[in-house]
This record gives sequence, structure tokens and C-alpha cells, in this order.
Amino acid sequence: MVANWTIYPIVGVIAGAVGYIGWRFWGVVIQFITPYTEPYQARLERAGIKTDANDLAFRILAGSILLWGAYVFTMRPNVWFAFLALPACFALMFYGTGSWIKIRTGQRLEKFNNQLEIALRLMTSGLRAGLGLRQAMVVVVSEMPDPIRGEFNRVLNQTSIGVSIYDALDSFNERMPSQEMLMLTRAIRILSKTGGNLGKTLETLAETIKQRRRIDRKVRALTAEARASGFVMTALPIVVLLFIIAFEPQMRDDLLGSNFGRLSVVGALGLCGLGQYVMTAMSRIDV
Repeated sequence: MVANWTIYPIVGVIAGAVGYIGWRFWGVVIQFITPYTEPYQARLERAGIKTDANDLAFRILAGSILLWGAYVFTMRPNVWFAFLALPACFALMFYGTGSWIKIRTGQRLEKFNNQLEIALRLMTSGLRAGLGLRQAMVVVVSEMPDPIRGEFNRVLNQTSIGVSIYDALDSFNERMPSQEMLMLTRAIRILSKTGGNLGKTLETLAETIKQRRRIDRKVRALTAEARASGFVMTALPIVVLLFIIAFEPQMRDDLLGSNFGRLSVVGALGLCGLGQYVMTAMSRIDV
């Protein structure tokens, strides 16, 4: 019992130390972690998350401390399990943040790809009316919503400071990687060297994107049952665990009050996550 209660002041000391370091030495901390967070800045921009990578890193650290403190105060583990739980909480928070960024990136990229067909048709109309490529992009910026408006506007801003439009489009493709953008950038670069009807090429590309989107929707409809089964199979053990915690105190104490029970819960949750990953991978078909 004494060992269980001694962890509480330790939690307070660690949380206070993290808070003091963050307040007193914030500039030094930012300078230290910047080399490690720079690769994640591009992922945040791709996901459309308006925050700095350094701030996100500190939030992950603070969230890990809060999660660890909640675990300690609710589960009352012994000192050794409490210290082992600290890196586990950090890994869980880091993985959860990465998954959240990945989901946001996928949602934004899907929305962008759905808008790309209309943007190409606007550019085609502008080119046929006698506009240049850059002026056709201005039409897209003025007529289309985000995220495609912001990305095309970024291309225009880069060309305004001296970057060639082809290099700006290559950077565009790196920020929003997809087969459609790759076809667009390659088509524009090839036509700039060989000549040809750019408006007709963009119209054909827009029609290709339309057909790809149609096939993609059909595939998602055909695999909806497999994806729903995966979610149900993953959620069912978690619902049972929550039911036991809420309405079965004896089973709850056996599961959460002993080391073997906690390891069993962690193992079961890990297997649920693995099953969800396998089901999702089996139902994913790239078009």
C-alpha cells in the first residue's frame, strides 16, 4: 500500500519539472528539438494542420505526462509498473498523434482529388479563351474552394518570386502526392518541351480523373461489408471490457487489480488493433 501511494508525489514532481522546463527554458528546448521535428513540418502542411512541429512535439510530451498521471491515479500501480508505463504512454500518444495526422492528410488529399477534375476543366476553359497557364491557375484560385485554392495560390506565389512554374508544380506534387497530380505535372512539363494542345490534354486528364473516381466509388461500395465487419469485430471486445468495468466489479478487480489481468487486457487490445489492421489491409484496393 505504501508503494502504491508513493507514486503520487513522484507524478507531481515529474509534471512540475516538465512544466517548469517548458516555461523557463522554452527557447533552448525549441532549439534542441528543431532538427528532430523539421521532417514532420511537411506532414503537418500536407494535412492542413495550422500548427508548428515544435509546438506539436511539446503537446505530445505534455499529453503523455497527463495520460500517465491519469493511469497512475486511477489504476494505482506499484512504482516499477508506473515507471514502465511512462514510455508506453509516450509511445501511445506519439502513435495516436501520427494516426490523427495521417487521417487528416488522407481526408484533405481525397477532398483535393475530388476538386481536381473541376479545376482542370476551369483551366481548360481559360486556355481555350486565350489565357496562359498561369492566368488559368488564377481562375482556379478565384473560383474554387480550399484546399485546391490554397495549393494553386501557393504555386502562383512561388512563381511571383522567381520560381519557374514547372518547379512550382513539382513542389505541388510533393505536397499533394497522387497519381492525378503526377499525371498533371508530367503532362505540363512534357508539353512545354514538345509542344501540343495543352487545353485538350487537360480535358482528357479531367475525363480520366472522373472515370477513376467512379471506379473508386464502386470499389468502396463493394468492400463496405468487409470494412464494417472489421470495425464491428474490433469494437465488440472493447464494448465488453467497458461493460465489465461498469457493471461487474468483481471481474473488474480481477482484470485491472492484478498484473496478469492488466497484461491480458493490453494483449487483447493489441490483438484487436492487429485484427483491425489486417481487415483494413485486405479490403483496401488501389485504383
